[in-house]
Formats: sequence, C-alpha cells, structure tokens
Amino acid sequence: MNLKNICKTALGLLLAAGMLLSFQSCNDDDIDGAPTISKVRLLDPTKADSSLTAAEPGSLIVIQGQNLGSVLKVYFNDFEASFNSALGSNSNIIVTIPANAPTKAVDAAVPSKIKVVTKGGETTYDFVLTAPVPVISGLYSEFVKANGTVVINGDYFYNIKSVKLGTTSLQVLSATVKQITAKMPATAAVDIITVEGEFGTTKTTFKMNDLTGNMINFDVPATTWGSEVCWGGAPIVPATDAQAISGKFSRIKQTKLPAAGYNDGWVFSTCYFDFKLAAGDAGSRQFKFEHNIAEPWKAGKYDITIGAGGTEYVYAFQPWNSTEYASAGYQTNGWRTAVIELSEFKSASGSTISDVSKITDLKVSFGSADVAIASFNGSVDNFRIVKK
Repeated sequence: MNLKNICKTALGLLLAAGMLLSFQSCNDDDIDGAPTISKVRLLDPTKADSSLTAAEPGSLIVIQGQNLGSVLKVYFNDFEASFNSALGSNSNIIVTIPANAPTKAVDAAVPSKIKVVTKGGETTYDFVLTAPVPVISGLYSEFVKANGTVVINGDYFYNIKSVKLGTTSLQVLSATVKQITAKMPATAAVDIITVEGEFGTTKTTFKMNDLTGNMINFDVPATTWGSEVCWGGAPIVPATDAQAISGKFSRIKQTKLPAAGYNDGWVFSTCYFDFKLAAGDAGSRQFKFEHNIAEPWKAGKYDITIGAGGTEYVYAFQPWNSTEYASAGYQTNGWRTAVIELSEFKSASGSTISDVSKITDLKVSFGSADVAIASFNGSVDNFRIVKK
C-alpha cells in the first residue's frame, strides 16, 4: 500500500472512530438523562393508542417516556416489580404489575404511584392499582350435608359482604383472601354458591349437592333391574353411617392389603347401561367424585375405567404419588371433590372419548399389582360426568 492510500485509510478510521464516539456520547446522554413517564398502556399492539390510569395487579403493561434505557428499579405502590430490561428501550419499559402489589382499595395508605429509578435519576407517575373481582376456583367438597361447613377456594375475597346458596344467606365462619368457610342451612339444598365481596360478585358454574350427570352414587340404581351396581364386591355402606355425605357410599377399610391386580372386594362396576349423558366430546366435560381418605394414603390406586362405543378409557387416581404428598401421604379433611378432566381418560391407543352420550360402563377398581398396602381407609361416592 502506498503512502497516499495509508493516509486515506488512517483518516477514514479516525473519522469512523470520531463518529462512534459522538454517537456513543449522544446515546449515553439519552440513557443517563433524568427519566420521565408520559403514558402507560397495555402491551397489546392493537391497543397501543390507549392510555391507562389504572389496572389490576398481574396486568402486563408498557411504561412510555424518555431516558428509560438504564432502568434499575420499577415500583408499584412502593412494591418492587421484576422485569427484563432487554425487552425495553429508551422510551419503553415492559413490565408485569406484581400480583401481590398493594391496592388502594385494600390499603388506603398506598401512594397510587409508579416509580421508575434509572441511572439518571427517578420519576413517579400517578397510577391506581384496582382490586380485582372475587374468583371462585372450586369448593373443597361440592356435596355438604345440612348444617355442615362449605369451604370455598379462590382469590380476591376482600371484605366479604355475603355468601349465598341460591337465595339463602349462609353464615360466614371465616374468610381470608383465598378461602371462605360458611355454614350450610338446616335444610339441604341443590343450588349455586354466590360470593359478594367489596369489588364484585362471583358464583359457581355448578350447583352444590347436584346429581346431574350421575353414573354411580349407590342410591340411584345403575342397572336395568334396580341394583346400585351390576357387579363387584366392594362394600356399600348404608346412608345411616356417620361418615355418609349424601346417602350410601363405598368404603375400603382394611389392613395388610396384599398386592393384587384384581380383588372382587375392591371393585364395583356397571354393566351396559344408558346413563343419559348429554352429547359432547371429552374436552367439554369433567369427571368428578367425592372421596374421603381418613388416614395417610401412600400406595395403590383407583383405576377408573369408562366404556364408550366398545372402547375402554382409563384414568389412574393416585394423588399420593406427587411431590406434595410423597413423604407424609395423601389424606383429606373429610369429603373432598376430585375434579378430573375427562380428556385425561385414555384408550390403549391414546385416544379420548369423542361422544359422551355413548358411555355405557363405569368400573372402579382399587389396589396395586406390585406393592402390598399396609393400611387403607378410603371412601368414595357420587361418580359423575358434567359440563365444564
């Protein structure tokens, strides 16, 4: 390379370096300048022109402004939020409002502010966190006797004003943000549960004590000749038993249960029977039953087999086989409702039930082919298939 070309190259490198330094300097000025917030909006691009002044905890939002590129901290009502700075820019911060951030409605002392801290300083923005309406996720047991206790699980149970079974008000015994206990009326009833809180009302999508979709409950015959079940020797306990939740039920209470793939005393089943279930596929239905496990359960399972259109679909119910119960075993506090997605019942080929109205058989078999069970005290009742 001749001297002229060397000079040109050197000059070009110096100019490029100068431009880079100039750009970097401008970029640093932008990042490290005092931050400002001009707007808060939803992340949804179709609503990018919308402006928020309030939102519920858990909402995903975009904070817009200037000099936000070096963000260090974001607070909602002085509660710190986690965020990914790589998703933001000098003019945007994408952040999820923490689900447990305090709301003005719950705590009058909260400042109703967003605070952003960057390398260039900090700024605040008026923003209200609204309390969400109550949500019912389910009942501990969907069957409760007269004068019994109903346990309602969910969230956002703030300042509960009333709990009703149909139109009957129930006495609230205790209430937290996530659980309510209430006393059932003196007369058993079949109806929905409604919860009214400080910020709205919610209700169950199903009725308590409801036999809709019944397959086996040991009271209504599941055979054409009037028997509770078609075959199987599992004990059926009279409705007069103190443990009964809604009439007769089946209970296995035994010690030193041998390993067995089949034992007639642990099985009950229907034969070909029209349950008169509404048409629909497995994805639109749930399989439910009540169970009462009176002592820690650590081995064995209930194999639940549904026959439909000549094919068997099976689900193994063994809640003890999980991280939560692996050590102490699984035990319920009285009767508890098991809710299983019907799509969890699979045929040998892995298929699911395509038409629920074609179901004609239900078999429930307890035991273990591999391990002897030292002791078991478990009861079941009210096997049913219901719409979601």
